[in-house]
Amino acid sequence: MENAQLTIADLASLQGIIEAACSRGAFKASEMRQVGEIYEKLSNFVTSISEKAEPQSQASPEGEHHA
Repeated sequence: MENAQLTIADLASLQGIIEAACSRGAFKASEMRQVGEIYEKLSNFVTSISEKAEPQSQASPEGEHHA
């Protein structure tokens, strides 16, 4: 098996899948709290990681000089 990697984009896609499944009635009412709790954890994680990655992507490459 290949070295499986899970990216932030994959997790964001999973958020969308959960949203779509909920809007289409894929979960029973008794399952909604558990689905919601997992969704919130996922959402908070994706937001946290995205905010941490954002300053790194805005940094200038080393060796680049501005006049």
